[in-house]
Amino acid sequence: MNRKYFAIAAAMGLHAPVAFAQNSGALHINDVQAVVYSNGLIGPDATGEHGFLVPAAEGTSPMYSSGLWMGGLSSDGQLKLAAHLFGEAGQRDFFPGPLTTDGSASISPEVSQQYDQVWSILRADVDQHLAWIACVTDPNCDVETEFPGGYVVPSSFLNWPALGDVEAGQDLYLAPFVDYDADGNYDPSSGDYPCVPGDQALYVIFNDKADVHTQSGGGQIGVEVHMTVFAYDSDDPTLAQTVFVRYHIINRGTQTLNEFRLAHFADLDIGCSEDDHVGSDVGRSLVFAVNGDDMDQSCLGVEGYGDQPPAFGMAILQGPLMDADGMDNTEDPALPAFNGMGYDDGFVDNERHGLSNSMYFMREGLNLEMTDPSKAAHFHNYLRSMWKNGLPLSYGGNGYVESPASLGALFAFPNATDPEGLGNEGGPLAPWTEATAGNTPGDRRMLAAMGPMTLEPGQVQELLVAYVYARAASGGAEASVAALQQRTDSIRAFAATIPGIMAPGSPCDALPTGIVDAIAEPEPLELFPVPASDRIIVRTGSLEPGTQLQVIDGRGALVMQGTVAGMYTGFDVQQLPAGLYAVRATQGNAIHLGRFVKE
Repeated sequence: MNRKYFAIAAAMGLHAPVAFAQNSGALHINDVQAVVYSNGLIGPDATGEHGFLVPAAEGTSPMYSSGLWMGGLSSDGQLKLAAHLFGEAGQRDFFPGPLTTDGSASISPEVSQQYDQVWSILRADVDQHLAWIACVTDPNCDVETEFPGGYVVPSSFLNWPALGDVEAGQDLYLAPFVDYDADGNYDPSSGDYPCVPGDQALYVIFNDKADVHTQSGGGQIGVEVHMTVFAYDSDDPTLAQTVFVRYHIINRGTQTLNEFRLAHFADLDIGCSEDDHVGSDVGRSLVFAVNGDDMDQSCLGVEGYGDQPPAFGMAILQGPLMDADGMDNTEDPALPAFNGMGYDDGFVDNERHGLSNSMYFMREGLNLEMTDPSKAAHFHNYLRSMWKNGLPLSYGGNGYVESPASLGALFAFPNATDPEGLGNEGGPLAPWTEATAGNTPGDRRMLAAMGPMTLEPGQVQELLVAYVYARAASGGAEASVAALQQRTDSIRAFAATIPGIMAPGSPCDALPTGIVDAIAEPEPLELFPVPASDRIIVRTGSLEPGTQLQVIDGRGALVMQGTVAGMYTGFDVQQLPAGLYAVRATQGNAIHLGRFVKE
């Protein structure tokens, strides 16, 4: 047993179930194991031991727990904040289940218990399901021959939380799915199936409103979060031992939060937790941990990595949208332009934050202002790269300086990745790492923060994070940091091609060719943005000018139409009710179809 977390293990493993207790599921793919809880925590297993293992076959772990932080100020200046730490019983800010859409952002204990589960979807099950429905609908296919043992729809498909309870005030469409028969309903027996990226994906829906925030003590926000944890079973070394996490965050309440910040937290432990350093790569929007020396020994009941230890980190691949200003902002050497997205690309108000600031703190130490937060103000300060007592992170040493003459820093240990000193009021500075500062290695936590921004009622934000692992063949621990940076670059390039995540389309478009041909599905139309709030754009360059486009609601009714006039055709959907819609075009004998969700 790892003594460091004995109290946590006891709380999770020995206490009787309580209201809002969290069930968990595990990602087992790509030489990674990741335990995910129904309230969005990625963390320890049911006994309190490390649940995130890389390489999974060796049982070694680079991280103990991880999850979202978020917070901002209401119009009357009250702090609203929710955060994950380690998932102890009685210390939670997030709870399972969707909220109502009537502005009260409410949920009953019964509904929260209903959603106290983690859905696991395998791509192999999707392929098998498609082969079955193709055979059933093909008069030339003998089902008994193709499926001699019969076919049973996976329970994960049958239980998929595709549709909310509208009568209970929930949104009609919750978890994404492919509506095979385009009837607006979810019915796997008719060919419908969950739509998730990767070769295995875990899906949870959680909120911050089901109970008081016993972890941070912060005020409730009213957010509903749809989280997808996914990975690929690939021989491509780019994706080796990589896990992606996508968040779909909806403000279901009526309050506007100013100075709102999102962050991803991780208790990073490279094997033994007692000998680590941490750092930031500003340009790559990456925070990471590295062993403090070139030998990671076992300690506290946790297996070490031994010689040539790895580096491990979190990379922000797609940050939240910045506040709209009606401009296509031009890239310049300023935050967050050089590490964000959408700058100077010809589109207005699509700019996204990169890593805006980073912060570290410790499990224990002589200076209690640098240790784990215990109240809302502490969490809020860490979100802004400030210590618990409100002093700013300072450049150099361990980052804690009480002198007013100290130089404030937005990033913890950036080395030379911020050459213009943009995180330090400008001006080049000497590289700063824990090693160059001579800091004693120890147990560290890291925070990758994005913002500030304004969170409006009904607003949706998307966030994509990757957990990245790299272990150099030689050169010591620091060589693994260089390998981590290279792998992060490759993963970022790959992520930009994932349909429905960072590229147009749906993650379910990329089906095996033989299955697509057998099903004879309509040719896909590319739609963006998805989900849409005011306008949907259809890529129509492959269609002849004058071809009619129809927008159809979930009941099959025609709600608007237009004609193809060029490479792109747009529809103003502001007045459409929230829900699932299809855009259809017929050209000759071919049907072109795309779907989108109106928020």
